[in-house]
Parts: sequence; structure tokens; C-alpha cells
Amino acid sequence: MSRRTILARATLALALLAACGCKAPEESHMKVIIGAVLIDGLGGPPLSGSVVVISGDRIRAAGRASAVPIPAEADKIDGSGKFLMPALVAVAPTIQGQDEAALTKAREARQPAIGRAATLAGTVWMVDHGASGVVGMIRDTETLDADFVAKLRDLRITFAPALASSGENLETAKHNTRRLFEAGVPIALAAGVDTQREMELLVEAGIPPLDAIVAATRNGAAALHDGQRGTVQAGKAADVLLLSAHPGEDVRNLRKVALRIAGGSLVEER
Repeated sequence: MSRRTILARATLALALLAACGCKAPEESHMKVIIGAVLIDGLGGPPLSGSVVVISGDRIRAAGRASAVPIPAEADKIDGSGKFLMPALVAVAPTIQGQDEAALTKAREARQPAIGRAATLAGTVWMVDHGASGVVGMIRDTETLDADFVAKLRDLRITFAPALASSGENLETAKHNTRRLFEAGVPIALAAGVDTQREMELLVEAGIPPLDAIVAATRNGAAALHDGQRGTVQAGKAADVLLLSAHPGEDVRNLRKVALRIAGGSLVEER
């Protein structure tokens, strides 16, 4: 087919589209959430009166209403009085036991080298052998050496405490979770437990609700080397929650999901 023929057909297709008043394919899949309080997962203060534009399975734009144009052909979703945040990202792909070969293989493949530990000795072993993250929390002592805590912070070792599975050692695990958080060690949300209960336990441990949300979104995605999820930003995956109450005031409000969007599509709540 000649170049002239291709151009002629493309011109005709555009003319027919305009004549019938049809939406372009991209516009027909666009959604815009207007007026919600945006908790973008980056850790800054919530933004009132936001506009978030979704095109296909991606976030096209997010920010203040004055800075984000609303596409005329997009489906409008009223977010007034509601709270928009990223979907939760839990940390799961753990290396079982002291498997040095598996840790080395993960690092060489530039994959998350995430181990599982519940004791100080186990945690030290994981860090010394190159783990980038740990699922679990030190439960056998509350005496943590300041230099070791500083090392965890400087190496950006992410901890997903899994407090909900700490059993009789819960208070020790909560104490150490707070210690690491206050020292600047990244905290994330663990998979394999009741995630809502885990969020509540993180707050009980002393992590403010908005910081617990960062742990369960941005930090989890970072631990998994997932650059597509975890925040509400242009170019990221359109995986968001629209809540009817403020999760930054009470993380139990994460249960109050008014609307869920996954991969750009509305998900019916059961």
C-alpha cells in the first residue's frame, strides 16, 4: 500500500469520526475524579479540591484543579467530600530461611532481595548477606544497637513488620517498629496477613496514620522495585481508592471504600 493511500485512508477515518461525533479511542476511556482530597502516597499534606485524570490504565494528570485541565469528553466522577489515595501495595516475595544463594541471585537479577526474620540474629544475618528488605520484625529483644539501626537506615533496608502474626511478642515487635520508624528506616505493609488489621497495628505501634499510608503504598512499591504503583502521579498505574472518610484521621476508614479503580477500570465492591 502506498504512502499516499495510507494518508488518504487516515484522513477519511478522522473525517468520519468527526462527522459522527464519536469519541477518539483514548478519550472514550478517560475518567476524571473531581474535588476529592488527594493523599498521593508521597508523604506530603493532603490536597483539597484535586483533579485526577485517568486515561486507559494510566494516570494522565493529578494535582490542583487550577493546574489540571478537565478533558471535556472524559467521564466525570464526583469526588467531593471523599478522599483519594493509591491502592495498597503489600510486600510478599520473601526468601525463606538463610538462603544466601537466593539472596545473591535476586541481587544479581536486580530483583527485590527480601528475606524473612523475627529475631535480632536473623535480621543481622539478612542484612549482612545483602537483603534489601525484611518481612517480620525483631521480637526477641528491645535492645537494638544504635549503630545497627543507623546501618539499616543508611542502607534503606525496608521492614514490613507483619505485626499481626507476632503472637505473644506483639508488644516487643511494636516497640521495635516504632524505633526503626523514628530512626528513618523505611516501613512497609506485609502481605500474608489481614492488611487492615496490620495497618491498625502500625498506627498502634506509633506510626502516624498518614505515614502508615505511605508505608502501605509508596514504600511497598519501592521495596518491590515496582515503579508503576504506590503513588498517584502522572504516568503511574491507575490503581486508586476513593474513600468516604479520611484515612489520615483514622486508618479504620480504609474500610470505607466508595469506589475502587484497578488498571483504569471500575471495580465493583462485594
